[in-house]
Amino acid sequence: MADAILVSNLSLEYHVLQRKGILSMRKKAVVRALDSVSFSIKRGEIVAVLGNNGAGKSTLLAAVSGKIRPSEGSVETHGMVFTLQGSNPGLINDLSARENIRMLASSYGIEESDVPSLESEIEDFCDLGDAFDRKLSTLSSGQNGRVGFGFITSLNPDILLMDETLGVGDKNFRKKAEEKSKAFMERGETILLSTHSLNLAKNMCSRGLVLEKGILAFDGPVEEAIDYYLGR
Repeated sequence: MADAILVSNLSLEYHVLQRKGILSMRKKAVVRALDSVSFSIKRGEIVAVLGNNGAGKSTLLAAVSGKIRPSEGSVETHGMVFTLQGSNPGLINDLSARENIRMLASSYGIEESDVPSLESEIEDFCDLGDAFDRKLSTLSSGQNGRVGFGFITSLNPDILLMDETLGVGDKNFRKKAEEKSKAFMERGETILLSTHSLNLAKNMCSRGLVLEKGILAFDGPVEEAIDYYLGR
């Protein structure tokens, strides 16, 4: 099966200013967020990215999405890539779910003739009833999560990058989101999931990547990745 994502010797550095002393000038310090990371992901795989805060998980997803440029190495993706972070792709609280979908459809370049079917699909997924036409500010975080997740996944990307998306919202939302994510895999789409939820990783993913201080410390079956992450 062909690669959907190919990461080769990926390194990424940030430059931050640090004070040398109370009266002294600031100096630039180099922070290496990712260090010579290499892996490939086949089309249709659902892969978990595990690691402590600051390990480089979000930075890795941003590099794969093309939002940030590597300092060294390369990232290749094959197909349309979308990122969903925290289940909110740019929703506006003063608009209803329906109004948000129409606005986002326009900004994402969806043909006007395709908007009604898109809207109907997302409304079915969200299952909000009359609340679908209420301002988002009146809805719960779980209900908002359904709208954001429903929109992005209804765009049918070839590669979906999720940064802690399925760890937010209520239990019902997480269940529906997991089901839709698995349907992605069955259609041959690829998911790279950054999460702190080990149960979620175990239930959804067949493989796990473990990052430690920007270094890819483990790449293998998800249960072994979880054991490595936990130090077992």
